[in-house]
Amino acid sequence: MKEIVVIAPIASMPEVARRVVEENGYSNVEIMGGNLNLWKGVEAARHAIDDGAKVVISRGGTYDLIRSEFDIPVVEVKVTAFDLIDSFKAVKAAGETGPIGIIGYKNVISGADVVAEVMGLKAVCFEMTEKCDITVEVEGLIMQGIRAFVGDGNVQDAVARHNCKTFLVNSGYQALQNAMQNANGILHASKQQKEKAQQFSTIIDFVHDGIIAIDNLGCITVFNSTSEKITGYSKEDALGKKITEIIPETRLLNVLETKQPEIGDIQWLDDKTVVATNRVPVIVDGEVRGAVATYQDITEVQKLEQNIRIRLSDKGFLAQYNFDGIVHKSAVISECIRTAKKFAQYDTSVLICGPSGVGKELFAQGIHNCSQRKNSPFVAINCAALPESLIESELFGYVEGSFTGAAKKGKAGLFEMAHGGTIFLDEISELPLLLQGRLLRVLQEKQVMRIGDNKLIPVDVRIICATNRDLRSLVSQNLFRVDLYFRVAILGLFIPPLSERVEDIELLSKYFVEEYGRRYHKGRMTLATDAQEYLRGYAYEGNVRELQGMIERAVVVCEGKKITVRDLMVMPGAAFAAQTDGCGFSFSEGQSLKSLEDEYIEYVYKKTKGSIKECSAVLGIDRTTLWRHIKEKRGMSVP
Repeated sequence: MKEIVVIAPIASMPEVARRVVEENGYSNVEIMGGNLNLWKGVEAARHAIDDGAKVVISRGGTYDLIRSEFDIPVVEVKVTAFDLIDSFKAVKAAGETGPIGIIGYKNVISGADVVAEVMGLKAVCFEMTEKCDITVEVEGLIMQGIRAFVGDGNVQDAVARHNCKTFLVNSGYQALQNAMQNANGILHASKQQKEKAQQFSTIIDFVHDGIIAIDNLGCITVFNSTSEKITGYSKEDALGKKITEIIPETRLLNVLETKQPEIGDIQWLDDKTVVATNRVPVIVDGEVRGAVATYQDITEVQKLEQNIRIRLSDKGFLAQYNFDGIVHKSAVISECIRTAKKFAQYDTSVLICGPSGVGKELFAQGIHNCSQRKNSPFVAINCAALPESLIESELFGYVEGSFTGAAKKGKAGLFEMAHGGTIFLDEISELPLLLQGRLLRVLQEKQVMRIGDNKLIPVDVRIICATNRDLRSLVSQNLFRVDLYFRVAILGLFIPPLSERVEDIELLSKYFVEEYGRRYHKGRMTLATDAQEYLRGYAYEGNVRELQGMIERAVVVCEGKKITVRDLMVMPGAAFAAQTDGCGFSFSEGQSLKSLEDEYIEYVYKKTKGSIKECSAVLGIDRTTLWRHIKEKRGMSVP
């Protein structure tokens, strides 16, 4: 079915309508009927609408009935004075001189008596309604001596059983063309209105805010999908209800009375839900016609803010490790893990102690990932790695223009970035005394103020600190604040050095060999017996970090599949003074340090088969420095 349908109640109308369609190119118009009584016309319209018609065109009583039956646009084919004149001309041409009966609905015969009088005809007009019985009315006029009638198809049917004449009021070309133009205009406007309404509805439902609108009686007229999520009521249940039935403590009714907006308010919807809301009146021509509230669940706002903070930072504040990733065999580390898991269940501050290189940050990340904050940021900062002039701005942030070199739009501090999650302060002992006081205040008040600002920003963070120094000793030397010490050391965890857990060395060694064997595409590698003995007896000043470095270096320099003691030694040849190996590296006691350095670099370069990447990794220098050194000494380009 096409979008526009013409329901033609009289026989002459379809032909004229088809001509209008063809000559005007109305491809979206369909024509039905031809000789329909009122109820047949209504039934035809019903089928057309069920099949997808959007606008109906008809005339007379059929138009009136269709308009009252259906809730879609119905366009009337108006009967013009010219249509009535054509009918009266037919009456005169037939030689009818007696009075004529004009019967029809008001929209058909309006003004017909005047036109008849002008044309010299005597006429009796009868205006039909839905309650009239046209057969009875026709018989009444016949009893008055009337033998000629003017009207539509219904009049023709009623007169047919009597020996009388009927002259139809036809609809002309111009009337049908006007009706089709109006129908297309209505269809276009309807599509635009529907598009705007759908766009409006989509926007209302898509926005992150809950939106509720009421009319001037306090009944809900708009209730979007976010409101459904926040309140627990469906749109179907809420629309039309009094706002107090959905939100008993609402202040929207106050806005109706005061005509004043309420911006930035906080409201409890129930015992668990708190929203930030704005309320404004809807004023039309100076009168309050309703009110609108927009609101957000504060918990969701905080989550959104947290996600934005993370995405805006290019550091990717994520904790990568958990307790399952801590390679160990010793009972002491098992106990450390058990204690750390217990600590993870609480938001209390933790101080992790132990010598450098034992994996304190690994435990800090494990605590975070085992806590309820695991889906929130984990922000780590080494207090010894930044100069005193920068650490304050890194921790607390700053506003535009707060100091020379400050970013144009300011910068959020790490405490803000860690909101909802965990901040890890490594080497807390190196934090300057002045900043220790400010850190203490942040931990107590749970608020930060950016440098150069006068506004406090609420933050919810859990703090984990680490140190390789004795903080109690630093407190006694007035190098660390006693009040900060007792604030960060509520829960304490000590990670013992590698020398006190020798049983972990073999397991860690095998793990690192496999790891770096894969990373450097060396295949499956193992440790020789002498290498294992060497590692067990080695004094690890750098603990696990030193063992890891030794294994990585050994994997790089090893030429076979079995790592030996020679591969593990930091300075190959140091234990074999004045000896020469296959690569030609040797030294003597009288050799200068500069000469020894040059020869050792050359040695490692050959051992790694000219790989700048592997050679720089073994030597612990960057590739550019290595490239420049070899180029100067060898007088050649290095790839």
